[in-house]
Amino acid sequence: MSQAAPPREDIHPIFQTANASPDRLVHLIPDELARAVPEHPLFAYPKTAKPQDGFVDISCKSFANAVNRVSWYLRYLLGRPKNFETIGYMGPNDIRYFLFMFGAIKVGYKMLFLSPRNNVEGHLNVLAGVDCHVFLRAKETNIDPILKGRRMLSWVVPELEDFLLDFPVAIYPYSKSFEEAWSDPCLVLHTTGSTGLPKPITWKVGILSTYEAWRTIPPVDGYVTTTEIYQQSRRAYTSMPLFHTSGLNAGITWSVLLGVTLVYGAPHVVPNATYADEMHQYANVDASMGAPSIYEELSSDPEALERINRLHYVVASGAPLSHKAGNLISKHTRVICNLGATETACLQRLAPSIDDWPYFHWHPTHSGIEMRKTLDGLYELFIVRDPKLKLYQGVFNTFPDIVEWSMRDLYSRHPDPSKPFLYMYQCRKDDVIVLSNGEKIAPALMEATLMSHPLVRGAMVVGQGKFQPAALIDFLCEVPRDSTERYQLLESIKSAIAEANTHAPAHGKLDQYHILFADPSKPINYLGQGKIQRKNTLLLYEKEVEELYKAAGEAVEHSEFLNLPALELGSPASVGSWLQQLIKEFTNLEPLQRDTDFFTAGVDSLQVIQMARELRFQARKLGMGDKSAKMFPLASIYTHPTVDRLAGHILDQLSAPPLFHDHFIETNGSHADESSPLAQMHQLFQKYSDSLPRSSGRLPLPPSKNMVVLLTGSTGSLGSYLLDELQKDKNVSRIICLNRSADAAYRHTHLSFQRGLNTIELNRVEFLQAELSKPNFGLQGATYRRLLQTVTHVIHNQWAVNFNWNISSFEPFIRGVRHIIDFSHASDLHSFIMFISSVSAVGSWDLPCPVPEEPIHDFRVAAKMGYGQSKLVSECLLDKAAEVSGVRSACCRVGIVAGPIEQRLGLWNPNEYIPSIFISSAHLKAFPVSFPSRDRLDWIPVDKLPKVLLEILRYSREGNQTNSPSNTQIYHVINPSWTSWSKFAPEIITSYPDKLDIRPVSFEKWVENLQNVIETATVDARDDPAAKLLDFFKNAVHESAESRILSSIRAQEASSLLRSVGCVNALWVSNWMRQWGIISGGSSESSFQSEESFGSSSSGGFLRLN
Repeated sequence: MSQAAPPREDIHPIFQTANASPDRLVHLIPDELARAVPEHPLFAYPKTAKPQDGFVDISCKSFANAVNRVSWYLRYLLGRPKNFETIGYMGPNDIRYFLFMFGAIKVGYKMLFLSPRNNVEGHLNVLAGVDCHVFLRAKETNIDPILKGRRMLSWVVPELEDFLLDFPVAIYPYSKSFEEAWSDPCLVLHTTGSTGLPKPITWKVGILSTYEAWRTIPPVDGYVTTTEIYQQSRRAYTSMPLFHTSGLNAGITWSVLLGVTLVYGAPHVVPNATYADEMHQYANVDASMGAPSIYEELSSDPEALERINRLHYVVASGAPLSHKAGNLISKHTRVICNLGATETACLQRLAPSIDDWPYFHWHPTHSGIEMRKTLDGLYELFIVRDPKLKLYQGVFNTFPDIVEWSMRDLYSRHPDPSKPFLYMYQCRKDDVIVLSNGEKIAPALMEATLMSHPLVRGAMVVGQGKFQPAALIDFLCEVPRDSTERYQLLESIKSAIAEANTHAPAHGKLDQYHILFADPSKPINYLGQGKIQRKNTLLLYEKEVEELYKAAGEAVEHSEFLNLPALELGSPASVGSWLQQLIKEFTNLEPLQRDTDFFTAGVDSLQVIQMARELRFQARKLGMGDKSAKMFPLASIYTHPTVDRLAGHILDQLSAPPLFHDHFIETNGSHADESSPLAQMHQLFQKYSDSLPRSSGRLPLPPSKNMVVLLTGSTGSLGSYLLDELQKDKNVSRIICLNRSADAAYRHTHLSFQRGLNTIELNRVEFLQAELSKPNFGLQGATYRRLLQTVTHVIHNQWAVNFNWNISSFEPFIRGVRHIIDFSHASDLHSFIMFISSVSAVGSWDLPCPVPEEPIHDFRVAAKMGYGQSKLVSECLLDKAAEVSGVRSACCRVGIVAGPIEQRLGLWNPNEYIPSIFISSAHLKAFPVSFPSRDRLDWIPVDKLPKVLLEILRYSREGNQTNSPSNTQIYHVINPSWTSWSKFAPEIITSYPDKLDIRPVSFEKWVENLQNVIETATVDARDDPAAKLLDFFKNAVHESAESRILSSIRAQEASSLLRSVGCVNALWVSNWMRQWGIISGGSSESSFQSEESFGSSSSGGFLRLN
């Protein structure tokens, strides 16, 4: 419910909703008002700079007369227009903007309003875009820098009082009907330029009808139109700029259509909280609208809040208002959030309840707005064209050839299931910060909360391509001169940072190490409504941001934001309790049980960094000095991923006699723990194989026609191509996709478009949210029973790809394999299992013979990381299930999965180590002609691999009846037509554009060049993705040359396509380079953040290998 008061009884009929008519020409309404209510005050402005000196009211008759005077003025000054020529204007914030807007439309010109906040380059870009050759200005406005850059005719216009002179002027004739004028250009505004230069947007007459149409939308379930709330006011103060859409919206909606007198401040007073408070006190207003920054400051002043208490509402326009400020003000009056876009004018919406002030309620039948779910649970606002809503959808008057328009704004849905129609603004889609691990942050509410602090003028969250965010803060006070003053200033805004973090996901919280203070010698540029001009500011502070991250990475001091006692070395129980507090401080998790795996519980890579930093600090306090870094590297947490195990490790490291600390550091490191993963592998295998269901023999094969395939992990790169290939198979009647996320169907639609895949056939494909580590996959009983009755094949592709995790952290995934075995054994049709394993399952094979395509139960052959070890344990489980339970299965050890080659769409994730070499080489102007530890190029393109896997699947169940019933089938899915890096490198170099002049260098030299660039220059993760994998590449320099060979005879026998897939070649490389943007004409996916970028940072332990 909107909780709206009854409509005012004194509203003149001409302003009443019953008389609203969307097909009126708005620019002729002033003449209509002058006849109907000549003395009604439309606008008011102060007599002096002091509001207490009184105000001048502008009546309808005076305003209409002034509009006509301007029309005649333009006609005599410039003559008769030929084709809606553009006239520029700039002046102080007074109603001459309205006079020129309406007056020019009547004559047949269109005005251009430039923001005085633009730089000259921005002004010239807009002027050139609309071919403007005439520019008018107020007497006090200097446009000389603009005229130096562009030759134009220019005049100084009369003062406002001259246009308002009280003697009648003939009405300027205008004879066009609404239909005839609908497409006539009438006004040029421009975008903010937040992501570059401002661009002109030309309005046409029809877009003005949306303001009148807004008043006519019907109420819905007790929610009334926002304009009904607006009309409760008689006089409203506004500080919105009149060169901006928000200021023009207010004048047209409040004054011209609703009859609310708009009261402006003195034109030469920059809007601020003190002045707004004076206007509330002396201007006889009962409503207020302005930038959120004004109300942020007023919310902390009890006396100002008492004056706000007298208002019907305040409108915070153009940017988010912090929850703290909004909640305070909403205790005194209604808060209305107002956001829009130059391209759309107004959006048809209803008023939410007073308590739901941050939310928007788009009209369900009269707006055409669709809220489409994006990744991470946010919704993007789209306006979809509807011919019946012609008068309500202004954007299609501006852009008549489009069928839908994205606002590029992201919203979150109301958490109350009974209010799914309410949405809260989060950020611009362009402003979403994608960290190096692929996690995303919507910064708007964090920034608004930081700016709510009285010491903060502006705040901007940064961190694109970094592992965690940082904040640039522009203070109103003097910046610190030393570390003591810096600490004091940080302490003073500590509460604001903590509150800002409540609007951030766990991986996106700010800490003391990532706060950058703006430099007064580098003043920040602001857009309207107090928002920082993002792109220019990032460029301005690029060096300082990089230095901040470098310093944060080397920090060892205790976080002042932690409410944590000092570590005391008592018993394992006391250290464990301290660890539980530490984890609670860094996460939103409930206190962990002492044997709960950190990563299963949800601890992420950023929190590992924070925990390790705190452990090193505590070690220094206990006298360990510089040795603390060696004692507690990130690996110490990954290899001890429970409270009990990490507490034991802490005691081992810190309780040793001082003379033997170096010894303890060494023997408690990786060498001493080599046997531990093996023991854990055996333990996990025993745990999940001991109770396997028994079967008297091998289960029958499932049918080969009308296959029903259960696919896990369908939203990953390989998974999406697998789903596409399954849809093409005429023998597959149905596909059930099990995914952990609830929005898998939407993600597939999104990814299919990016990758050029077929649309989802909803009559054949079903998406279920499932958790494989839970009994019955976490599904409801009826759903699970239905799957048991219908599924014929399972393709298990879901796995966490994190090379830092200990084997124990993969236990949920191993448990998932066991649950799939149970499912197959119990299924009516004896479903066949295909497990997508990895060559890392045999990554430590060191015998001189090739790795055989058969089950291997020697756990020592797995790569020395939890990922490969968990894959091998799972293979062995499936092999045991074949023997004990009769479950049929095939394990495909997949090697490097390369980018797509069959079309230009799609993208090989740039954050993986091989693409990062290609992309960063363009930046370094050098390419490594050797890569000894990775010399064998047996890559398979991601759009070829699913075809190979499905051929193997058919072969495994149809053409392989002679296999022993006690074995799972093993296939090495690697490219048999391999070449070597050293042989192919010259062809790669020739694939780069000639202008890059790529030099061949050794791998060691390439890594050295990469390190030099990182240390001496600012690095953008998008241009130089290898930068964040530097440690990985430095380790690779010292690794021995590749000697392991995998036999693929059985895989080639099963798949004719594998035999013919062909060797990596220059055409493939050129296609990948095109997709990455190295060669022009790239992939649509390269302009999107791929979902695969989760799990790609070396510091987070992610390298996308299969």
